[in-house]
Amino acid sequence: MKRTLTLSLAIIGLMPLVAGAQVQVFETPYWTEAPVIEAIGRANLQVAPNRASFNVNFTETNKDAKNAMRLAVERGRIAYDAIKAVAGDTARVQTSVSVDPYYEQYRTKEGDRVENRRADKVKGYEATVTVNVTVTDVDTAGKARAAALVLGPESSSRLNVFLERTAEINREAYEAAVADAAARARASAKAAGAQLGKLMVVQEGNGPCLGRWTTQAGIVMRSRSPAPPPPSPQRTAPMERKLETVTVTSSMVGGETITITQDDIDALNLPSDENPQDVQASVCAIYAVQ
Repeated sequence: MKRTLTLSLAIIGLMPLVAGAQVQVFETPYWTEAPVIEAIGRANLQVAPNRASFNVNFTETNKDAKNAMRLAVERGRIAYDAIKAVAGDTARVQTSVSVDPYYEQYRTKEGDRVENRRADKVKGYEATVTVNVTVTDVDTAGKARAAALVLGPESSSRLNVFLERTAEINREAYEAAVADAAARARASAKAAGAQLGKLMVVQEGNGPCLGRWTTQAGIVMRSRSPAPPPPSPQRTAPMERKLETVTVTSSMVGGETITITQDDIDALNLPSDENPQDVQASVCAIYAVQ
């Protein structure tokens, strides 16, 4: 009885040491029971941008807040009409208006000019209409922005051209990654003098599929090796501009008729090259070895 008690105490004394240690284990999936080839397929497609965005701001001042907003809104409305006339449904236009008072100023003893921000010292109001535009046809984005610039906004942003990844683009990149994995598996089998068997597993992501040494579940090292980009798509030649003056839109602003013509838009439409956008995808594939 005494000998059994001593052995039990020794085992209990070792338990804290084992519990506190980090033991490395190799996580292996079920398909490693037979010879296999693992291949990491990678794709890096270069795709033309499909979206463009910009914004313009129209600011008007008046002693009356209502009149200031009315003038700014009239300019914003004709800008909206001009953008839609050029880009149609490919332009998503969001507008907003804000108004703020500005005050009489006075000089301090030090000679600095400051505003007297009392309610009875309001000198007038400043109203600003902001026009935010997203264009889904990049070829018309420059014309849409030029149509807004014809009105002489008080401020404007640069034309931002970017890629909005669609399901079709993601699928194209994924298919390219799967094809790359298949080519790598065939190359591995040929170099090893083996015969490639059937496909067993395709796992989207950087892998690895075969398992890894780890002390903490869920940690995977990621790496990227981009494939060479495909040739750039051929652009069609621009259409010849008509010589006659074409009125795009016309409206009243502050009692004055404002007309925007195609010549006005062409004069402010700067040419710009499109930078290809990267779309990456990767898969892990497991093939049996015959």
